[in-house]
Amino acid sequence: MSQSTGLVTERYDPKGMRAHAFHLFSCVTLIITGWYMAKQFNMCTVMEASANAWQLIPYETVRLFHMFAALIFIMAVWIFIPYNLITSGHLLSEIFFIPDAIQLKNQFLSLFNKAEYPRFVIVDEESGHYKNKLHPFIKLMVIPENIAVVLIVISGVIMYNPEFAIWQTVVEPAILAGIGYVSPLFNMSPIGFVRTIHLWAMYWFIVELVLHFGFLGMDPRTMKYFKAIFVNGKEDMDQYTEIIREPHEEKPAKKGRHPLVVLK
Repeated sequence: MSQSTGLVTERYDPKGMRAHAFHLFSCVTLIITGWYMAKQFNMCTVMEASANAWQLIPYETVRLFHMFAALIFIMAVWIFIPYNLITSGHLLSEIFFIPDAIQLKNQFLSLFNKAEYPRFVIVDEESGHYKNKLHPFIKLMVIPENIAVVLIVISGVIMYNPEFAIWQTVVEPAILAGIGYVSPLFNMSPIGFVRTIHLWAMYWFIVELVLHFGFLGMDPRTMKYFKAIFVNGKEDMDQYTEIIREPHEEKPAKKGRHPLVVLK
């Protein structure tokens, strides 16, 4: 068990906690309803092509839940979370850069006693702000995760087929015509190819989630992190945290209002 240093900081503010909760809720709902629809109508899957379709819940009802969760998911991933990072002034600290690559290298070398195991959580004691809070492997996972999200959203919009004249007369036909050059190579129709991309991008995203939870589960302080993200947002610093003391570069908000964008 790690020993507390006596310093307690706010790891997640209420906005960050809500965004993460929306993200988790929408992910679980999308996976369950998406699998149900694929099973019910045998869409986009070879493994279940001969299985009997499920008829417990009507397709349109499941699709309604799926689209509602998709809207929440898009808002959480592409609006709420980026907005919280930008307005907090710590967007760059959660993006994988060269210092994170060096930390990963040192972590690997530490297995052979060639380097000291790096401290990934870095906190400014004076301000209580995090200079770095995420493991570099978690940051690295964000890249393939968002590639999967982009594929899921784009293919999902194509299948949803919004009822806009310009979409149905110009945009969608152009997209499907372009896909039509590739889909015959896989013996699929254009829309079948889009559905397959949608399904396998979901599998890709599930692998990312398993790695995310699995990686966190290897840390003996896992419950501390879950408590911070879902309960109170607070984190008790321990001996594995690097605590520094330096002036914080964020400009103070005027008249009690937080600046819209702080990138320092």
